[in-house]
Amino acid sequence: MSFSGDYRYLVRVGFLAALLPYLAPAQWVSVGVTGGVPISPHAQNSGQGCLVPGPGTCGPNDYLVKPYAIGPTADIHLPWRFSVEVGFLYERFHKDVTQGLTVSRGGYANFGEQYSASADGWLFPFLLKYTFGRRRIVPFAEAGATLRHQGPFDGQGIQLDYYEQPQPASAHIESPKDLDVAITAGAGLRWRIWAVDISPEIRFRHWTSPFDQPAQNEAMLMLGFTFGPAPSRKTR
Repeated sequence: MSFSGDYRYLVRVGFLAALLPYLAPAQWVSVGVTGGVPISPHAQNSGQGCLVPGPGTCGPNDYLVKPYAIGPTADIHLPWRFSVEVGFLYERFHKDVTQGLTVSRGGYANFGEQYSASADGWLFPFLLKYTFGRRRIVPFAEAGATLRHQGPFDGQGIQLDYYEQPQPASAHIESPKDLDVAITAGAGLRWRIWAVDISPEIRFRHWTSPFDQPAQNEAMLMLGFTFGPAPSRKTR
């Protein structure tokens, strides 16, 4: 996905958000849109690699998640000021790879390659939320799990041939796992304005597998806008 592709996706999310007040007539559910930016390290650097010895043949080995996440969300209201948050968030991942001669187990030799590739990612949070009180501005806390599916990395670069001459090459890397799981917790404030809840929060995710992660521990500053009944209306 190019920059223009990212832009078109954000436009679609914004259009969906504009329709959300008309999609949530039920009194037990609120729907909206949420987004976030990282406030902790969100990249992994493995140092520079070199295609072949010599000046101008070295480059980065970076693995990062782009500094934004956005998508629709829904709160299912329960008694006693509890609610369940579900939804999905879109993320974008990127890799810069530079490496020299490698030999696979099957005996295939790669004489060196350098490429940049990107992949789509989808987060699916399942969080139990508790709201402290019935005022217009109230704190809340939440905990649960986040699932993540990451698509394949696609990009362009160069690969050295037998004579160490660069040749154009395409990169396609499948994700090694279908789903990653993160233990998730957060806290924030809910500010009620008319039928809209504005909810800034700090959300922490700990990915249970350290393998193939830009960062195993993530802290995000989130901002949500939901339309529907206040959670306090379901209290007892």
